[in-house]
Amino acid sequence: MGSNYIPWPAENEDHINISVYNDYSPVSSHMHDFIEVVFISQGSCLHRYHNNEIMLIPGDVFVVIPNEIHSYLINSATVIYNCLFYPEALGTDWGLLKEIDGVNNLLMVEPFYRKEQQKQEILHLNPVESSYIESVLKKMIVEQNSKSSGFNLIQKANLILLISMLGRSWDNQFKESEYYFNGKRNMLADALSYIEKNFGNELKVKQLASKVYMSPDYFRKVFKETTGLLPTDYINKIRMSKASMLLADNLMPVARVAEMVGFNDVNYFSRLFKSKFGYSPSEHSKRNK
Repeated sequence: MGSNYIPWPAENEDHINISVYNDYSPVSSHMHDFIEVVFISQGSCLHRYHNNEIMLIPGDVFVVIPNEIHSYLINSATVIYNCLFYPEALGTDWGLLKEIDGVNNLLMVEPFYRKEQQKQEILHLNPVESSYIESVLKKMIVEQNSKSSGFNLIQKANLILLISMLGRSWDNQFKESEYYFNGKRNMLADALSYIEKNFGNELKVKQLASKVYMSPDYFRKVFKETTGLLPTDYINKIRMSKASMLLADNLMPVARVAEMVGFNDVNYFSRLFKSKFGYSPSEHSKRNK
């Protein structure tokens, strides 16, 4: 295999593995011989696949099939869950799962036609669906780490649950007008990309809404439906994540960091920072010395 080939990450013969990526660094081009179900929990990033790029936002799910090269460009704190598995882990249930229309479309049909259609469809979960899927993934991590009695059976059951629920969500998503759904999501992806590139500048909801041709009220509604957060809360989340990284370097005073992430009032910045992390910006710098 080439240098960009990623081997199975587990040390034993388990055919189901869950990992969580929580970093700022890009993920270089790679491929693997197992199926990967990807769920974006926080942040956003650019996914490169078949020479195409697509912006991923919180709640997005997609599948990477074996032996396909892909990579990620990440500009902010991003949390990505990766559910890796070999079909043989599911035994005869793999065949039963593929008989479910939504599952078949998500795992088999959509990936097969990507190259021909030169695009990748993304399953986007609403906040309730996202919370449920993340809870299943977290339970799988607990089982994976504990390896208590019967954990292999529980992991198989959890994987069947995960795939089945994603299949339902796929069906629900595409019951809507595809143009309407993709239009909303793409406009929001543009807004998130703009926020990440300009978080150090003044950002107003009216300004963001105008860039994606929405009224401010409708923009707030779509933003909350899609991310689970209001625009101002999302902006502050991005700013706090960036501030945390800058303060960890211990190279700049708090006031300068506040200014760099878009706050003119250092006291307001410090209050927000403490409410998110539980300690002040100066204490954060000391923790990282």
